[in-house]
This record gives sequence, structure tokens and C-alpha cells, in this order.
Amino acid sequence: MVAAAAPQTKVNGAEDDKAIILSTVERARTVTHIASSGSLCTYSLTDDPELQGAPFGSHVDYVLDTQGWPIFLLAEASLHTKNIKANNKVSLLCQTPPAESSQPAAAMSRVTLVGYMETLEDEDELIQLKATFPLTHAYAAQLVDSPRFVFYKLRPEKIYYVGGYGVLSKWLDVQEYELAKPDILADNAARIAAKINKAKQGDLALVCKQFLNKPRVDNVVLTTVDRLGLDIRVTDGALTDEYRIGFTQTVSSVEDAKSEIVKVFQEAWEKEQGFEWEDQGPPVQRYAEDILRKRE
Repeated sequence: MVAAAAPQTKVNGAEDDKAIILSTVERARTVTHIASSGSLCTYSLTDDPELQGAPFGSHVDYVLDTQGWPIFLLAEASLHTKNIKANNKVSLLCQTPPAESSQPAAAMSRVTLVGYMETLEDEDELIQLKATFPLTHAYAAQLVDSPRFVFYKLRPEKIYYVGGYGVLSKWLDVQEYELAKPDILADNAARIAAKINKAKQGDLALVCKQFLNKPRVDNVVLTTVDRLGLDIRVTDGALTDEYRIGFTQTVSSVEDAKSEIVKVFQEAWEKEQGFEWEDQGPPVQRYAEDILRKRE
């Protein structure tokens, strides 16, 4: 079964004043940064009384401006564009892509932005977008100069973050979101996680044994990595919990992250071999527990 939100429980060694988990707004900005597409919901404009005003969902691609506001290139003839012209209040759901399908979609972090669509009028911004939008969405190179396509920007009024299935969920302060930055490893985290899950299962199991007090586990998955540490999902019997393993140093590059991960694996191996330690290993917190676990 999947995990549900739980009070963060210190399992091993974390200093009380040392953050090992990104802030919620940083996680939200990271999700919107790496997703680059999502489901746009508009109000249906139709003569059919059964559909009039109903939420209409459609796939859209986007890029972000410096505030984290999504920008879309929409066809004038599309149904969602017609809906927006009648009622520009919309919502956008975007979600972290699974790393090579190693995790169910329900387990991935996601963000919903609720707000109003605005057409872009600033000429300098339009010139820049015509050059940069196709860098993320190559097909758009043939569309950016067409009068049949228009750039729209979503101005968020409300932002909702969900950390995964049953994990932390909350409404965020829009201004805090706008000021936050995506994690420095955002563009590489999925690739790092997929590689470790494929090649380092033995090391992950040893980490569970030495730092999570779980001698045997049925399954362990590295779900994400960022500048402060790792998230792992551990299945032990019928129950699944999620843990945060913090780095001893905040990383500033992919190479730094690789070094910290190797350090975690090395410490687990040394502890397994009975070497004397000067510290207690990496800081660890359980931040989500199985929804079927009986509360004591």
C-alpha cells in the first residue's frame, strides 16, 4: 500500500536546526519547472445545457517566466482558447514525470495553479518567447509566428501542492512561490534516481538495514534527489513508508550530489562491516507512513 502523511519522525542523527527537506514552495517550483506540460481546465462554452460551465480538461505545453507563471502557445481555433475568451478563470495541473516508469503516477509530486489567463502584449517578451519557447517544445518553431497561435500567461491566484499519494498537501502563498527557485538538481534528479534504482539495489537495501533499522525489506525505491538529500520509499511486508536521508553537505552540482550519495552508501557499508564510527551516519526522517498502519 502507498504511504500517507505522517508527523516527521527523526530516525537517525539529524541536527534539530539543520534542514534536510526542501521547503514546500521550493518543491512546488521544482515541479512546475520540470513538468513543462499539464492539464488545463477551462469552463465549457457550449450551447449544450448539459456541458455549459462544466470543467473542460485538455493537454497543454508551457514554459515558465521568472516568477514561475506558466506561458502557453494556444491555437485560436482550439476549444480551450474559445473557453478562455468567454471566461478566463482556469486551473493547471502539472506533475513530476515518473523516472522511467519506476514509480506509479499517483506517487509523484504535483501542483495545481488556479488563476486567470492573460494574453501577452509586451513586444520584448513576445520576441524573447518566440526564440525560447521552441527550445523546450521544438514543434512550436513553426507556430510562434503564425497568427493562428497566441501566447497566453496564467496569473496564479491560488496554488495547491501535493507531495504524492497521501503525502503532504497544502495551499501555498503565491508570493512565496514566485520568489522561490527550483532545486539546482531539478533537471537531473529523475535520471540520477533511475540509474541508482537500476544499479544500486544492494546499496539501497544496506542503507535501509543500517540507517532505517530495517534488516530486510521487500522493495526500496529512490524517488527523488535534491540539493539537501534523498527520498526513498520502502516496502516491508504489507506496509510502505517514505523516508528522507539528508546529505551532510548541501550540494551545488550533479557531481556534488553523486559524491554525497556515494558517501551515504559507503557509510552504510562501513557500518555493516563493523568499522568504528565518529558520528551517527546521515540524518534520517520518516515523513510519510502507510495508510493501513495501525496508530499506537
